[in-house]
Amino acid sequence: MWFCRFRQAFVALLLPWLLAVFTQTAGRTYLLSAYGSNEILTGFDADVTRMFWLGGLFDIRIASLLFVPCLLMAALLAVSQRSFHFWQRFWPWLAALLSTLVLTFTVGNIFYYATYDRAIDVFVFGLIEDDTVAVLTTMWQDYPVIRGLLGLGLFALLVFWLYRRWQRRLSAKPERRLSLPIGVLSTLLILAIGFVGMRGSIGTFPLRQSDAQVSDLKMLNMLTPNGLMALNWAFKAHSENSHFAEATDQQGQQLLSLFLDKPTPAGLAPFMAKTDLNPMAKQTPPNVVFAVMESMGYYLEGYDRPDRDLFGALRQHWSSDWRFERFISEGDGTIDSLSRFFVRSPMSGITQSSAQYLDFTSNMFKPWLANGYKVIFVTSGNGSWRNLNQFLSHLGVSEFIEQNGLKKRYPEAHLGTWGVPDEFMFRYIEERLAEADKQGEHVLIMSMSTTHHPPYKTPNNYQKTQLVLSSEEKQRMSNLATGTALDEVMQTLRYANDQLGQFISWVKSQPLGSRTIIAATGDHNIRGIGYPDPHERVLGHGVPFYLYVPPSYRQQSHFDATRVGSHKDIWPTLYQLSLSDTPYYKTGCNLLAEHLDDIWCQGYNPEAVITPQGAYLTDNGEYRPWVSNKGLLLGEPQRMTPEQQKQFNRWSGFTDLLLWQLNRQVHGQQ
Repeated sequence: MWFCRFRQAFVALLLPWLLAVFTQTAGRTYLLSAYGSNEILTGFDADVTRMFWLGGLFDIRIASLLFVPCLLMAALLAVSQRSFHFWQRFWPWLAALLSTLVLTFTVGNIFYYATYDRAIDVFVFGLIEDDTVAVLTTMWQDYPVIRGLLGLGLFALLVFWLYRRWQRRLSAKPERRLSLPIGVLSTLLILAIGFVGMRGSIGTFPLRQSDAQVSDLKMLNMLTPNGLMALNWAFKAHSENSHFAEATDQQGQQLLSLFLDKPTPAGLAPFMAKTDLNPMAKQTPPNVVFAVMESMGYYLEGYDRPDRDLFGALRQHWSSDWRFERFISEGDGTIDSLSRFFVRSPMSGITQSSAQYLDFTSNMFKPWLANGYKVIFVTSGNGSWRNLNQFLSHLGVSEFIEQNGLKKRYPEAHLGTWGVPDEFMFRYIEERLAEADKQGEHVLIMSMSTTHHPPYKTPNNYQKTQLVLSSEEKQRMSNLATGTALDEVMQTLRYANDQLGQFISWVKSQPLGSRTIIAATGDHNIRGIGYPDPHERVLGHGVPFYLYVPPSYRQQSHFDATRVGSHKDIWPTLYQLSLSDTPYYKTGCNLLAEHLDDIWCQGYNPEAVITPQGAYLTDNGEYRPWVSNKGLLLGEPQRMTPEQQKQFNRWSGFTDLLLWQLNRQVHGQQ
């Protein structure tokens, strides 16, 4: 009788198992049809097939991990008729819950891809670690939450009804006794199939994250895992983000020797450098303002036209001052980029980790603090976001101004989802610069804006301009927003640019403008548009780097707009402009040097490394030259020369090197 009951439980659970596989496959199919145009997928037929094959194996693995334990539970309860009867009544409830869970994360993965152009990853924990209320408000405004919840509820009721019917049908069938050999063999076969299903593979290793790399086309790699599998990897990445591994001498020597292209002993000494003598900066230390602008990406700049003004007051400075266009963000999220700016941490959770109180050797504010600067951080957002207010105070930031302080100072400021409008942040910076000038202080002010962030909304008193997009442009950005929502995206971009431009104009109009350096960049390119075309792989990370340097501080500078760079190069460039003979922690290069450092002077993002000639894509090992001598579009893949292969190998290990130096500091190994 046990074998009969076990077989019935297997047949009963086969239905929700199949539905789980179908649901996840359907989600993948929808994403491919919605975001994979014929133009993009041309020539990738074999990769699409491989994506569905391996994706299906991931779906089988998830379905098996959910329902094979249920089968084992049924096996234990099948020892008696009474306990098995309890199982027959209980499993439809459990299966309905698990089926709804699968659908929830399948739909969640679809919306996540629509927003971030990738499967669920470690940034999903922003729901908890960001301003949770603001994140939920954004979700409420940007997604059909009510319809989604109603749909999930209806689905749960429907599958529960289906499973109950299925169980009644199975119970109505007369039990057929099995001989002992057949019963044992069928049980072992079922368990073996279940075991293989939970592994997703009959090879040495279970199906794992590296198996999701099925194509040179990033989109296909992102569609291969299902929502629950991607969430599992996100949990692992988040856990690793809270763990600081031992930074061994052997590992450090290998990483340093590879990157520096010469035998190098383990230690932090290779990261120590010193600025050149700078008589002007020594005699009259300049103020430095570094504005990090939310989603100021390279891509949307291209939508500016003579009859479509996306820059406002920033335009005159954008065209006349120094600006690097072949420039990329080092992080692909706000906190990811900020953690690198603060302490050169590739771990975005560093501000909330056990190491948050560490005296980092890589504290990027230390060179200014050593020269008597007051370091000020101003954000139009919430100061407790990601624990920034606490973390930055331990780095030497003596003044931390955020939305509540700005609201108190400027009562007319309306407090929105992510903070107050950027204009109040810039107004405060103006007033603080004027105060510093009056008191004879020299200050470093770093700011983080928030207005150009979903849910997009310009201040009520802002005078909007007409920004008409063509049907092709609307279609290109339909993944990001449509209709009036898309117009608001463009309006908030213009508003943020305009406020930055008005601030720069104010500085230049003041006497203090002759001794104030201004830098600006985006924290990351705008997300949600989607950059599935391999030729746009760098474009997805593109941000500008703008510099205003008063004439008296330019003597040792050699500006060349064709130079490439990334976030890692901003601090070294500002150090050289404003500090004389000052030690600093070097993980980037001075973009204004007469002769660029061949070791450090390339643009770096964990997914792409850019050079003056082209880009290396680290996930698939490709090298692609630029299409032209301007812009960030890539051409077709080319075979690497031995020198290019060497350069690719160096930068492929850069994230590991950054992790090693961070762990070295955490463990107190200098």
